[in-house]
Amino acid sequence: MPAGALAAIVLDCRRAAPLARFWAEALGWAVRPYDDAEVARLAALGHTPETDPTVAVDAPDGSLTLFCVEVPEPKSVKNRMHLDIRLTSAAHLDRLLSLGATVLDRQPGWVVLADPEGNELCVLEPDDRSM
Repeated sequence: MPAGALAAIVLDCRRAAPLARFWAEALGWAVRPYDDAEVARLAALGHTPETDPTVAVDAPDGSLTLFCVEVPEPKSVKNRMHLDIRLTSAAHLDRLLSLGATVLDRQPGWVVLADPEGNELCVLEPDDRSM
């Protein structure tokens, strides 16, 4: 019997909405849409979808969610855990860079990036199956 199942990935951040859009693009997932009830709930708290402090990014099949959650403190050291993403094409890497990612290191078959808030991730070449 399994001990547990991964329910979600939570990424602390300074600004949830723009970071969620970055990760949606990186993963090929989608920012969870806001229905009228959720927009009303946010408005009652003084927020809009653009200032929502917790934004969900859902896998296409609904199997997993990445939550971008605003916290008051900035990132201060290297991540203890990071995601590895297989690129769909060279254009995929170019798109991530245009959205604010920065290259931290290049290795044969993969590149270490920082997302727009400095969180590390690795992007693997589309045909590299070594990781």
